[in-house]
Amino acid sequence: MNAVVKKWAACLMVFLLLGAVWPVSSAAAVSARSYALVEQTTGRVIAGSNMDTRLPMASTTKIMTGLLACESGQLDKTFTVPPEALTVEGSSMGLLPDEKLTLRTLVYGLLLESGNDAANTIAMLLGGSVDGFAAQMNAKAKALQLGNTHFANPSGLGADGHYTTALDLARLGAYAMKNPDFAQIVGTKRITVSYDGVQNARTLVNHNRLLGSYDGEIGIKTGFTKKSGRCLVSCARRGGVTLVLATLDDPDDWRDHAALLDQGFSVLQARPLLTAPVERRVRVAGGVQGTVAVRCDPSVSAALRADEAGKVSMQVRLPGKVNAPVQAGQKLGELRFTLDGKEIAHGDFLAIAAVMKAPPKPNPFVSFFATVGGFFTRLFGRHISVR
Repeated sequence: MNAVVKKWAACLMVFLLLGAVWPVSSAAAVSARSYALVEQTTGRVIAGSNMDTRLPMASTTKIMTGLLACESGQLDKTFTVPPEALTVEGSSMGLLPDEKLTLRTLVYGLLLESGNDAANTIAMLLGGSVDGFAAQMNAKAKALQLGNTHFANPSGLGADGHYTTALDLARLGAYAMKNPDFAQIVGTKRITVSYDGVQNARTLVNHNRLLGSYDGEIGIKTGFTKKSGRCLVSCARRGGVTLVLATLDDPDDWRDHAALLDQGFSVLQARPLLTAPVERRVRVAGGVQGTVAVRCDPSVSAALRADEAGKVSMQVRLPGKVNAPVQAGQKLGELRFTLDGKEIAHGDFLAIAAVMKAPPKPNPFVSFFATVGGFFTRLFGRHISVR
């Protein structure tokens, strides 16, 4: 082997050795047919492939079902399970006909055990029927601007016209995780609930293996049918950055999620947007002082790439005036931060001190007649009413 060949062979060996530890591109490594990684606060895309391809989503459908239940305001209301809701195939939380339990318990069974019986029960209780609830699901999808999503049922069983995209699903997951009840439920690894009236007799176990195994994982939902393949939506938080990842038809989803989330956290950091407090003054109508000082603290941050920090714009949003009284700490406006025209964070302008309402000014006519009345009282020694 001559010297030139030996040199190139050595270079190739170094390249191969380094390649074994360098992160390969996500597009080459990810086995998912479609995926989207988004930042939760803004929903902006960090990475993705075939993000707008319409595909079946199996039980990740239950993210919408659980969200609507959590938004219903009836989580702690007790319901009776309709027997007709239990005639459904697939995974189950083991509900009994006419069993009485809270909607919250049903949502635990829906999102941890992926119970199709819980999905149908929730649909019939909140929507009157499976079709009626599917209409509510589609209305919510439209309100969230998920234009490539349509629901035919609350469980995710295969059906015509039941589809989403990785991007829509990731953004739905990001929105759902902002609901405290939803986030608490999908972040629970195991819980005991009632069974036919007996407390703590039914154990529910979360199917999301990333909970407890991936650093920062906080939810949210698995899914699988033969038609859809393995589907997964996960949410993780590290160092002030929260990411949501959706994969569709992914045979190696656990590994893919760990790798893609790692990639996202290596790219984004929670970067401070202010170096010092921002103070302004606002006019106060009817107060003992004519203005009040407001301050936005410098604790505002946003998940940004290294090259984005200098591209953030700041806008002050304060009213021309406010009416007294003003309480100390009262929110009077916002400091809005945008990147490429889209809001990425905001801080509140809070009143530094209180401004009391000014006492009413005396009526000059009343004062005049009171003075006249007082004059005649002193003059004649008795009170004379002046009307």
